[in-house]
Amino acid sequence: MAKGFCSNERIEFVDAITNARIIQLTSYPSPAMPLFYANTNFTPDSQRLIFLCQRAASRSAPWDLWSVRADGTELRQMTDCDGAGGFALSPDGQVVYFHRGGALWQVNMDDLREERICDLGLQGGAGQGFVTPDGRYYFTATYTPGNSGRIPRGRRATVYRARTDGSQVICHAPCEDDLWTLHSVSPGGHGLLSIAVSNRGKEYRLLDYDLDLRAVYTRTHDFAHSTFLGRTSEIQACGLPPAHALFRIAPNEETPRIIASGPYFWHSASSLDGDWIVADTNWPDAGLQLVHVPTGHFATLCYPRSSQGHPQWSHPHPQFSPDARSVLFTSDATGVPQVYLTRIPEELRERIIAGSLSVETRRR
Repeated sequence: MAKGFCSNERIEFVDAITNARIIQLTSYPSPAMPLFYANTNFTPDSQRLIFLCQRAASRSAPWDLWSVRADGTELRQMTDCDGAGGFALSPDGQVVYFHRGGALWQVNMDDLREERICDLGLQGGAGQGFVTPDGRYYFTATYTPGNSGRIPRGRRATVYRARTDGSQVICHAPCEDDLWTLHSVSPGGHGLLSIAVSNRGKEYRLLDYDLDLRAVYTRTHDFAHSTFLGRTSEIQACGLPPAHALFRIAPNEETPRIIASGPYFWHSASSLDGDWIVADTNWPDAGLQLVHVPTGHFATLCYPRSSQGHPQWSHPHPQFSPDARSVLFTSDATGVPQVYLTRIPEELRERIIAGSLSVETRRR
């Protein structure tokens, strides 16, 4: 397959337990998965999405960028190059930014034209990429280890900020006595979530776009995985075992508040309005849980049936479409990780809000 290749691979089915309608968007026997769950996969109208697909079923094969319509049609390969990473969709959904060969690039969502924007000064590879909601800046770092905040011993997670028009690039290497890593960018324009790990412990920090400290969420609590709570300045997070709860915390609040308790919420993501959270579960797998933030009520949306092992593509990592009517996730139930999309029934949403779930639904 090559750049511009277009096909349909969709398989539609109904979840055997919850009756949720699911579309398997990819079915070719090579690994596919959405972007990092703290990133944006969908265009603003929720009609198209991007994801990654490994070029071949080989451990060392490169990952290419693909796009597909939310109904499973127009599956299209967008890149065909080695060493590309840090993909981030522009706020208007017109281009996807990425780093390659030490430079910042963009590829057009429609005609697939690639353009080199500027040199980042990267030596070697880098991690996840993020674009600010005003479209002004692209951020990446040499390491983006998520909530662990851990980087290889003796190295620094240098952060790069580039204007998307190519007019400016800055890099920042945290000092040895205050090592921190880039986690994600706020969808509401509040800044960057960063995590600092040192002998003093672990801090969840809010930085501005100049990488200066704006606030500290907490120095005394830790989480398994977290993202911003929609467009708010708060973050929502899954507790570490043995906690079986979802939490929320505002800047400078220090002690998180419980949103909901129940199964072990593993990876969670929020709708843009902050009213809903979707989370995969583990130990045991209780399926994808749809959680209403204001009430704490929740119910099972569907069962991804993922193996949930060590590889990232064996985790569902669910995330909402911008209109919060669909949930995107990964599953390797077929033996190969593939990309899936499920619709959220309005009836289920209403019953969760009202707390009028049947005993059978609660047990799911």
